Amino acid sequence: MTIRQGPRQTLQQVFLWTIIVSFSLSALYGIAVLLGADADAIVGSQVVASTLIVGSFSLAMLCCGALFNKPERPLGITGVVISALSMVGSLWFIWSEPSMPTTAVEILFTGITLTAACTFVALLLAATSYRDTVIRPLLGATLVFVAITTALVLLSIWSITAVTHEYFSRALGIALILSVVTAIITPILGFLRRKTNQHRTSPYTAAQTSDPYRLDAATAAALEAEARRQGISVTQLVTPILETRTDE
Repeated sequence: MTIRQGPRQTLQQVFLWTIIVSFSLSALYGIAVLLGADADAIVGSQVVASTLIVGSFSLAMLCCGALFNKPERPLGITGVVISALSMVGSLWFIWSEPSMPTTAVEILFTGITLTAACTFVALLLAATSYRDTVIRPLLGATLVFVAITTALVLLSIWSITAVTHEYFSRALGIALILSVVTAIITPILGFLRRKTNQHRTSPYTAAQTSDPYRLDAATAAALEAEARRQGISVTQLVTPILETRTDE
C-alpha cells in the first residue's frame, strides 16, 4: 500500500537531505585539505572551522526540525531560519578579513544565542510529549526561565555596562540554573506521570480480554489524537507498521 506524500512531508525530506549533503561535502572537503601535503595552515584551519560550524548548525536545525510535526511548528521554522542565517554569518566571519564591524559581530553573537535558545526549547518540547495539568505549568515556567536567560545573554552582548553591574552575573547564574534544572525535571516528570496514568486506565484492558484483537475506543482515540498532533491521517500513522508486517 502506497501513501502519497504531501507537500509538508516532501519539504521535510528536502530539508533533511540538504543538511546531510551539505555537511558531508563540507566534511569531505575538510579531510581533503588536511590530507594535502601543501595545504596552507590558515586555509586548513578555516576549512576545519567551517566544517565544525556547518555540523553544529546542522545539528541545531535538525533539533528545531523536530517540531515540524507538532503544534509548535512556527517555533521550529523560526529556529531553522535563525540557525541558517547564523551559520552563514559564522562562515563569513571565518573567511572574511579580521577587521569585522563591531555591529556585525554583535549581530552574529545574537544569532548564535538565539540559535542555542531555540535548539534548547525545541529539544524540551519534543521530549515533553505528555502534558497534563501538572506538566503544563512546569513547562511554562521552564520556557520563562529560558527566555530570561536568553534576554540576559543578549543584554550582555549589546550592553557592556550591564555586565559590570553588581547583580548581573548573579541573576544570569540563577536564571541559567533554573532553566537547566526545570528542563531536566519536566520531561522526566512527564514520563513518570504518563506511566502512572496508563496504569490508572488499565480497566480498558479488561474489555479486551475476551477479544484482544478488537480496537477499543481508548486506543482509537489515542491514535486519532497522535495523528492530529503530527498533522497526518491515522492511515499514514499506522502505514509504517503495516508495511513492516507485510515485508516480514
